[in-house]
Amino acid sequence: MTKADRAEIAHAIAQAEDGTSGRIAVRLIPDRSVDAFARAKREFTALKLHRYEPRNGALILVAPKARQFAVIGDTELHNRVGDQFWNDVVKETQPYFARGETQAGILYAIARIGEVLRQNFAQT
Repeated sequence: MTKADRAEIAHAIAQAEDGTSGRIAVRLIPDRSVDAFARAKREFTALKLHRYEPRNGALILVAPKARQFAVIGDTELHNRVGDQFWNDVVKETQPYFARGETQAGILYAIARIGEVLRQNFAQT
């Protein structure tokens, strides 16, 4: 991932979080073999996203070499959007990763999470 890619992701996160109380993090890991969901839960805790009130953080974890990714959210965000939202994001993002368009997939997932943050956690 290039410096420009990282900057584009940071900009997308800033846009997605803008006007909301939510937080989004992205982790790319180099592992060739990984349980993406289990690793995402560990990374979520390591990043201390679970300590952020109002418990509406989200993490996108991508392991391109393992061809795995996961998208998870903290309790309040999950309670508002439910399992179906996370399943939909994974389903909608999968084609990007399958085509090797990792950056586009990450940006898509960030935008989708930003939509639900604006709908559910807008700051006035």
